[in-house]
Order: sequence, then structure tokens, then C-alpha cells
Amino acid sequence: MRYLVAVLLVTMVAFALRLAYAWLARDGVCGTEVLTNGCAGDSWVYHNSANLLADGKGFISPADWVYRGQVYPSADHPPLFFVVLSLFSYVGLDSWFAHQIVVVLIGTITVFVTGIAIREVFGNWVGIIAAAFVALNPNVWINDGNVLSETPAILCMVLVMWAGYRLWYRRSFKAAAALGLVVGASMLIRPESGILLLFVAAPMALLRRDAPWRDRILRLLASGAVAFLVVAPWVGYNLTRFNHPVTLSTGFGITLANTNCDITYYGDRTGYWSPECIPDIERTTPGWDQSDDEQVLRETGLDYIRSHTKRFSVVVAARLGRMWNLYRPLQQVQLDYYEGRPVWANRLALLVFYPTALLAIYGVVLTRRRGIPLSPVIAPVLVVTLSAVITFGHARYRAPAEVALCVLAAVGVVELLGRLRRRWTTVGV
Repeated sequence: MRYLVAVLLVTMVAFALRLAYAWLARDGVCGTEVLTNGCAGDSWVYHNSANLLADGKGFISPADWVYRGQVYPSADHPPLFFVVLSLFSYVGLDSWFAHQIVVVLIGTITVFVTGIAIREVFGNWVGIIAAAFVALNPNVWINDGNVLSETPAILCMVLVMWAGYRLWYRRSFKAAAALGLVVGASMLIRPESGILLLFVAAPMALLRRDAPWRDRILRLLASGAVAFLVVAPWVGYNLTRFNHPVTLSTGFGITLANTNCDITYYGDRTGYWSPECIPDIERTTPGWDQSDDEQVLRETGLDYIRSHTKRFSVVVAARLGRMWNLYRPLQQVQLDYYEGRPVWANRLALLVFYPTALLAIYGVVLTRRRGIPLSPVIAPVLVVTLSAVITFGHARYRAPAEVALCVLAAVGVVELLGRLRRRWTTVGV
């Protein structure tokens, strides 16, 4: 009971901090300015997609509707985040600020879930400190002041870690199905999360040696089947409404295009992205839709990669450096301003990142020594790293890994505090 009270107190602090950040940073959180219907960029898309869905217009392109009055089917992003927002829009909470509060609540829930989930594996003190780190770490709460998918992606990643450890320790088909459920939900927020089946479900199901291979394989298949069932309605719907096959989203093409051009391969933007990389596309063919755009943009990016293969390794190194604040971190602080992050918050997040990362590395060593599987807490790091290799380096896209760093850092802090206490006790004796 006392543990639950402690977690609730940390959660209340997290809510107050996130609410204050959303309010105090409202004039700078959009990078340039707050428009009448939200921030520019992805936030604008999520906010307006939710409102269009609540209005009964379905999954259509908000830009084409708002600026051209045209209805084009859209799969810019997987649907789960703006479906959640649309539920609030449907009951009248459809303003930009209302959607910000929804995101604040999701971020607050993440803190509580972290405290409950991590306790089961690492114990009370690590659970409390991990929850406190998630509550206070600016690399986490900086995502909660804007209407972006990073906040629900972080929550899903905590649930994946929790479900992964439950599968390892409980070895049941129910646990396998739960893991598949949360992986599927993660894919409906960020498509690359599908690789968690390989990084979490596979080792947690297959490497436990006290069960027959048949049971282990069936548990892995159960996780995969449930994840498939979660995403199947959206994938099936997309396959019926575009000229070319679309599964989870049409975002890969534009990402390839805006990350592979001279601007992002040479000069001070190496490893980043630029809207100037995106070619103009004229929808001249009758029935042209978003999947046609995606094909053009994908080929544009792939053609550039093929013609600059000698430079690709340098660009990948820069992408990884940007993702993990090892390459031009001060420049990244300025660039992240245009992603809905005030400069002062970026500076604070950068300052906190380095000690957190060092403590997390120490936490990896301790976790390994104690015989606790690393896959659930390492998987988020691997996912965002691979994402940077394929796309570009960005602190915002590192968000799903931040909670894993907080958990591992908490393991390190508890060990250091224990050593310090034992040393004081010895000196006292």
C-alpha cells in the first residue's frame, strides 16, 4: 500500500510538471507560432486528423481538406493516436489546448505504469526511482507539451517492457498474447515498432530453457498472431482504398525523400532532414492518391542513395551521432526548436541526457550480472537506433528509448546508493 501511495505521489508531481510545461511553453512549443488550428508539421496533422475523424469525414488528408476542400484518403500516420484524440473531439474537446491536455494525461499515466511495471522485475526502490526519472527527466516530459505521437509511443514502450518480462517469468500464452497486443498497439503509433517482435517477443519466448521447444515456439507465434490481429483491420482497410498497396502508413516515401539529398549529405545539415529535399509532385493523372505520392517520393530517395553510396556511411554515422547527442548536439538544440521543442527545454534535456546515459550503461552491466534479461529494456534503444540508420537522427524520434534509459539509470542509482549506505555503515561501525 505504501508503495502505491509513493507511486501516486510521483505521478501527481509528474502531472503538475507536465501541465505547467504545456502552459508556460505554449508560446514557443510549436517552433514558429501557434496557428488557429494547431502547430505546423506533424502536430497539425494529428490534431486536424482527429477532428475530421470526429466529424465523420474518415481518414482523409487534413491538408487537402483544409486548404483545397478536396477529399483524399490518407495514411500519413498509423491511426491509433489520432483515434484516441478523436474520442475527445467527439465530445467537444476538440481545441488545440484540449488535445495538449490529453497528451499531458497520457504522459502522466506513463509515469504511474512505469512505477508499477518496473517494481515487478527490479524491486521497490528501482520502481520508485524509475518512475521519478520518467516524471522529472526533460527528455521525457518535453514530448508532452505538443500533440505528437512520441508520448503515446513512450507509454506503449513501457507496456512492451512490462509484457516482455511477464512472458519471461510467467511463461504463459496469456502473457504472450498480452505482449502481442501491446506490440500491435505500438505499430499503430509507429510502424517500426513491429521489429519488437524480433527484439522482445522472440528472446522472451524462445530463450527460457525450462520449457519444451514446442511451447516456446507456440508462445512466440501467439504474440505474432495477436499483433497481426491488432493491425489487420487498418492494413486491410488501407489495401482497399489506394492505387498501390499500403499497409501501416505512407510515411516511408516522404521520409526517404527528405533525408536523402545534397542538403542532408553535405554541409552542416548532414544526417538531418530538410523539406527542401522533397520534389514538387503534380497530381495530373485522374484518381491520383497518396500511394502515388509515396511511390514517387520513395523512388526519389532511393535513387539519391544509389548515386551517393560512397557518402552513405558518413551520413549514417552523422544520423546516429545526432540521435544520441554525439554529433553537433548544440546545433541539434536549435534544430529541435522547429520540432515543437523550446530552446530552453532542449538545453535542459541535453544537459540531463549525458549523466542519464552513463547511469544507464552502468545499469546494463548490473542487470546482466543479476541474470535479468536485457531484451525488454535494450529493445527500445535498438529500435530507435535502426530507425536513425534508415531515416535521420533526431532527439524527438529517440523518445521511445528514453523510458528504457530511465529504468536502467534507476538500476544504477539504486546500486550506487546502496554502496554509499554500506560504506557509511562500515565507517559508523
